[in-house]
Amino acid sequence: MAACTSVQPLDGKMLQSLGCCNVTVLGSAQSAQDKGDIEELCIITGSSFGKFSHPVVTTVQKHKNKACKCGTENAYVREYDIRTVGGWLDTASVTLIGFRYREVSE
Repeated sequence: MAACTSVQPLDGKMLQSLGCCNVTVLGSAQSAQDKGDIEELCIITGSSFGKFSHPVVTTVQKHKNKACKCGTENAYVREYDIRTVGGWLDTASVTLIGFRYREVSE
């Protein structure tokens, strides 16, 4: 498992980066949609490889700020996985979706 992160736009367009930002991560798409209509902007994948601590929460913390590259401060967890490598080391991987809330028109 490589120690890299992938950020891919969902619409194929160049991503508008926010630079450095503070990303809020929700546990599911439903949690995000409960707060309003959303527009999904990008897929962020990453792993805990290269870290001493390998729980999913550590992996989310490691990769959540990549949502800034999508131009948003919001993401939700689409999926995660924990694997045992060599019988002793758990490595977590996550897929996050960077999204923004759609503006409500009156």
